[in-house]
Amino acid sequence: MSDSRWSDVDADIDQALLHFGMAVEIFEAGGFDVPGREGYKSTSAFKQGMDAGYTAVERAIESILGILSEEPPSGRVDYHKALLDRVTRPLQGEHARPAIFDDAFKQDLLEALRMRHRVRHSSYDEFVPHKAEPSVDAARKIIARLRAAVTEFKKKIDPDPKDDNDGGDGAGGGASGGPP
Repeated sequence: MSDSRWSDVDADIDQALLHFGMAVEIFEAGGFDVPGREGYKSTSAFKQGMDAGYTAVERAIESILGILSEEPPSGRVDYHKALLDRVTRPLQGEHARPAIFDDAFKQDLLEALRMRHRVRHSSYDEFVPHKAEPSVDAARKIIARLRAAVTEFKKKIDPDPKDDNDGGDGAGGGASGGPP
């Protein structure tokens, strides 16, 4: 179902893909070791793209939880990891739902989260490009799978009434709070 509840999720996905995509392009172009302003711009733009890309993914996840009337983890020092743990496992009970992302996708998101942490807690001169390669590989995988993963989840929990496919899991969907 495409309605206003999902428009914020879609916008956040667009932003994640934009920022991760630009970070990958900047990484591939290199120029991090160029002295002065140009090297600084390459490094800073790459780091900003990785940071903003992951942040947009988290906003999308939090919006999805809001649609489901599911509270995000609270009171946790490890909020960001706890959020990923939550959305990569199915929930049972009154607010049952399938996992939003599989474990392989979780590993890519965790790598992007680690990169965001390094970005936020390092200075310009601490950036070592070859050490960012695992994070760039994770960003490529996120770009390739994010929209499809969210679309698949959305079909399962909030099927389009005009579409005969209710998600294929036999649960019948459910607009908020998961399958009935």
